[in-house]
Amino acid sequence: MKNFNKLILGFALILSINSFAQEYKFGKVSKEELLEASYPADSSATAAVLYESKKVYYEYNQSDGFRLITEVFKRIKFYDKNGFENASEEVFLYKKGGTKEEVSSLKGITYTLVAGKIIETKLKKEGVFENEYSERYNQLKFTMPALKEGSVAEYKYKIISPFIYNIDKVYLQYSIPIKKLDVTVAMPEYFNFKKNMTGYLPIDLKESRGTGKIAFNTKSGRGRYVGTNTVQRHEIDYTINKNAITASNVPAFKKEPYSGNASNYLSSITYELQFEKYPNSPIKHYSTTWDAVAKSVFNHSKFGGELKKTNYYKEEVDQLIGKTSDPTRRTALLYNFIKNKMTWNGKYSVITADGVKNAYKEGVGNSAEINIMLISMLDYAGVSVKPVLVSSIKKTISLFPTLEGFDYVVARVKLDKDILYLDATDKYGEPNVLPDRVIHGSGRVIAENGTSQLVDFRPNKVSRIQHSVLCELGAEGAIKGKQSTNRSSYLAHTFRTKHGVKEQEAQIKRVKKGYELNDLSSYELKGVKDIGKAVSERFEFSIEDGVEIIDDEMFFSPLLFLRNSENIFKSNEREYPVDFGYGYSRSVMLSIKIPEGYEIVETPKGSAFKLPENMGNFAYRSSIMGNAIQISVTETLNTPFVPASYYPVLKQFYNQIIQKENEQVVLKKI
Repeated sequence: MKNFNKLILGFALILSINSFAQEYKFGKVSKEELLEASYPADSSATAAVLYESKKVYYEYNQSDGFRLITEVFKRIKFYDKNGFENASEEVFLYKKGGTKEEVSSLKGITYTLVAGKIIETKLKKEGVFENEYSERYNQLKFTMPALKEGSVAEYKYKIISPFIYNIDKVYLQYSIPIKKLDVTVAMPEYFNFKKNMTGYLPIDLKESRGTGKIAFNTKSGRGRYVGTNTVQRHEIDYTINKNAITASNVPAFKKEPYSGNASNYLSSITYELQFEKYPNSPIKHYSTTWDAVAKSVFNHSKFGGELKKTNYYKEEVDQLIGKTSDPTRRTALLYNFIKNKMTWNGKYSVITADGVKNAYKEGVGNSAEINIMLISMLDYAGVSVKPVLVSSIKKTISLFPTLEGFDYVVARVKLDKDILYLDATDKYGEPNVLPDRVIHGSGRVIAENGTSQLVDFRPNKVSRIQHSVLCELGAEGAIKGKQSTNRSSYLAHTFRTKHGVKEQEAQIKRVKKGYELNDLSSYELKGVKDIGKAVSERFEFSIEDGVEIIDDEMFFSPLLFLRNSENIFKSNEREYPVDFGYGYSRSVMLSIKIPEGYEIVETPKGSAFKLPENMGNFAYRSSIMGNAIQISVTETLNTPFVPASYYPVLKQFYNQIIQKENEQVVLKKI
């Protein structure tokens, strides 16, 4: 890995000579940029950021005081149409009360070379959209126009923010490569920020100091007679602390299988305000704690205030729980009641939008409204329950205590020694079986007294999928048989989520495509609506081309369509964890009857191997019972979250599985 990084850095240094020699000015795109057919450092790139400049600084005026300014200038090259998805920009603008961030000076141009002439197409106002994204954010979005393969697009804009303590995370890497990156963050001496860096690329951050000036006017004079007042101009010098990052040929972030929220691993830098100190004034501390965050949430009218409301549901809940005193039974009744009554509108939030009363009436709400409703009802019913703030799979996990690091809410119920996590937004959910958007994230249980506790939602218990196959091989090489599959826990939940509403015809089409079967009959699916129970799937099949016949011998893989044929982990190296979400156990029991007139010459030998630290294991067993071959396979992954340091052995583990499952049986005609 060290040698690989040195190679990349050395290559980047060589390539950067030309990059640094070029000046990038808005409106000055060259023919050479338009003619470039591929990205020099990565020929697989479908697009690349040719240049990005981000300047974060403060400006002062007498009426508003300090304002936080962010200037963005980005130029992107599109090598083929698959890169067009990078032509859109989303800007999230924070708002609080009647105060909000604004975008100004937005300009954009797309350049295309036609018959040797550069054609310019400007971004128009009607191509820019601003809408309310959430309670805390507005969203400004635009897509660059008139794109063609080979086009270059550039845009610039300025964000003006009254929230001077909130410097947005600065990303230093994207899913496409960056040819040249210039970032500067300049902060007045009055604001002391702590820097937090994430990602796996080396960051060359240079610190320096400059000077700034605060200018303001005051009036003096007697004030009684016209012309006697005088205006005096004052200036105060202050120190500016500057951070500068310059990089060339930054490689694209490659999203790998089972990466969870990949944005957590992008190279970036965040700034947390520690304290504020003006001349002749005491220090004002801003760095907070999780306890303070927890208290502030309960004091929030759209969280703690909504939890206390009971009148809108009291009558129905009283009727529902009746004389039931058992907390477990009460929990089940209320959980299922909310799941059936409410429909999630797809919006992630830790606070309510229209309020729980209105959501209850309409039967539709965001994640906070639905689960705050559930938490309130459980508390009303005397069940020990606490809210859990969640950073979902869509949210980058915050490196320091802040409510902004969360975008979802679930409930935690304590029953004697059992802990249950409940999410009533999920129609297919069950206690401790949460949707992917939650288990790939993290949570924090909070209490009204300010205490809190970090929660990892990834379950310790593995989910199971069991295959059973009974088939026979004909003398001409055709295979006919019956297959049944049972899925439990998270694997059942995943199946329900992806395929639960599909009709029979669509289910058959899915199985045929997934198993590459042409002939399938007697398909049967059970348990989809029986939440908490296994999902079972059965069908009959026939395979015409699963056996290779050479002279008087037959060759075939006994696991048929259930064998793993390709390793999903292809990269030689990986710098961030593998996040499966949940552990699993896969088992296959297969019996295949051989045709009369043939003898078994060779069968795969039994084999077993495992991952270190009890992370997983694999076992393959074969035996001959009369004229039938019996195969038993078990594959188990006990650890849902595998550190990057174990990636090489994990990849090798699956290579071994594939190799073993593709070994063949050899039959010979007697």
